[in-house]
Amino acid sequence: RLNGDGRRAFLGRVTASSATLLSSAIAPRVGPAFAADASASAPAPLAPFVGKAGFFMRIPSGWVKAMDRSGDGPSGAGGETLALVGNFRDIDTVSVRREPMSAHPDFAEATRRTNDDDDDTRPRRIAEILTSAERGAVEANQALGVVAGVEGGSSGVMDFRLGGASAFEAEGSGAGVDRYFAYDFYTEVCRAKIEEISGGEKQCVGPRGDVLDTIQRRNFVVAAESDGYLYLVKASALESRWDQVGAQLREIAGSFRVPQTQ
Repeated sequence: RLNGDGRRAFLGRVTASSATLLSSAIAPRVGPAFAADASASAPAPLAPFVGKAGFFMRIPSGWVKAMDRSGDGPSGAGGETLALVGNFRDIDTVSVRREPMSAHPDFAEATRRTNDDDDDTRPRRIAEILTSAERGAVEANQALGVVAGVEGGSSGVMDFRLGGASAFEAEGSGAGVDRYFAYDFYTEVCRAKIEEISGGEKQCVGPRGDVLDTIQRRNFVVAAESDGYLYLVKASALESRWDQVGAQLREIAGSFRVPQTQ
């Protein structure tokens, strides 16, 4: 779990015009592992990637494209994962998921610009709406898909913390795309049984009763509505790697455009 050393935010920015700051609810528990590491090797340059489903983003040229679907075939009522790319050796991943807007009436309501005074609070409200499943899973100790882009890749969510949220308008987007919303969050998951112990703490218990290590990840998501669908771009890495790759993962997700015109 995150310790209490330091109060620095773990997020930098999507672009120079859209900073995403960590909320005070998370910041007190963020450890020094999230500080910028000047000694880390330079990230690989990004190259254009146009998905078969008609979106654009920039990804490292050496990344594996494990999934790239056109989205033309039948999909479930809950939507489908269109693309999954990444450095799978270190489990740095970016997924693109598309879900029908009919499944997200709360998101549709929150994005309506009925009052410009709401612009400062709207991104946070949207982030809370789109992460309600994760928060609910923590409260109920339920299993939830937490591996980016993997259908049925479910684990028990032990901890979830929502960070900052922002909105930005971007060039290169197709007609009908108003704004892109970005937010970050932390998850701690257990791929076994979650048990509550004294003081309300939780532990991950294996089939033989042994306490197992949990998986702690940082996630950065960009959400956009286009042509009746909600697109969710999730960039994710292990907590231990976020200081090294987090800035580039934010840049990758922030480069997403739909429909692509570049």
